[in-house]
Amino acid sequence: MSGNIVTVFSSIKGIAPSLCDSNPSLLLNVLSDPALDGYGGTVEFDPSRLQEDTKASLAAAEILITEPFVLAKLLEHDPSGLSSLRWCQSTYAGVDPIFNARISLPRDWILTRFAGCFGPPIAEWALANMIAHERSFSASARDQKLKAWAGSASVLSYRYLSSLSVAILGCGDIGMCVAKAAKAFGMTTRGYGRTERSAVDDCIDFYTTKLEEALCGADYIVSVLPSTPETRGLLNGDALRACSGKPVVLLNAGRGDLISEDSIIKALDQRYLQAAYLDVFEVEPLPAESSLWEREDVVISPHVSALTQPSDVPAVFIENYERFIMGRELKYVVDWSKGY
Repeated sequence: MSGNIVTVFSSIKGIAPSLCDSNPSLLLNVLSDPALDGYGGTVEFDPSRLQEDTKASLAAAEILITEPFVLAKLLEHDPSGLSSLRWCQSTYAGVDPIFNARISLPRDWILTRFAGCFGPPIAEWALANMIAHERSFSASARDQKLKAWAGSASVLSYRYLSSLSVAILGCGDIGMCVAKAAKAFGMTTRGYGRTERSAVDDCIDFYTTKLEEALCGADYIVSVLPSTPETRGLLNGDALRACSGKPVVLLNAGRGDLISEDSIIKALDQRYLQAAYLDVFEVEPLPAESSLWEREDVVISPHVSALTQPSDVPAVFIENYERFIMGRELKYVVDWSKGY
């Protein structure tokens, strides 16, 4: 196959039409196979069930658009199954499934992240949950079912977001979107990242590379950190003891291995945490036997804080495609040595 042909093998329906609408001259090979099924947090993929023609198309693909976990499973199942690959465009921001897979790294092809689109929806998820928590929306819903006017005391007492502070763990483009949204409500923003910065955006009031400094005094913690060797288990153990001055609310839309389930429960039981809003988990789907399901101080969503929309793909892919064809450096290239 020509290197100009783009192979699409994704659970996200509508990517191909969006790409064609954006660039009608784009040559696509769209693969559909029963081995890949579902959407969002319900996707299932079994590479052992791939049809022969799909295997042949994948083996010939030089440019591939797919999910990171699909890529990882493909390579685990058949290390030579993508023998012609030169560039893979991930449909997700996080590429940790590839680094967690039982495959040899680095690879001899380019992997690019799906970047620049997930900031606004994750900011919406974070602020929506903050408002829901402060305004006790869940209590109002229970009162309505009971036909109880102001039946819950919590609906009569709330704080303005403008009086609160938020610690944002991860100050890349997603973290900056969360900070800007928080600032729009007048919140004080504290940013945490691994690298020193001589200057930060105006939407961050205080930036630090020291975790305890970021957490201390915060009312909310929003993590959008990727999964890397440095971030895995970052909030485990007594890390949240830094919040012991007042109970805080944790919102995790980054990666589930930031903090173990045991550490979440310990922090809630010891009142370092007042509540946890969790979109990501160590094991996904979250097992039915997890005690998190039964806790009233935990709100669970199935890794949907920012789903890739087909209409977002051209904005990220087309510019890189043109760069690739011209032999120029691509944007959002994953560093094999760093894991993101």
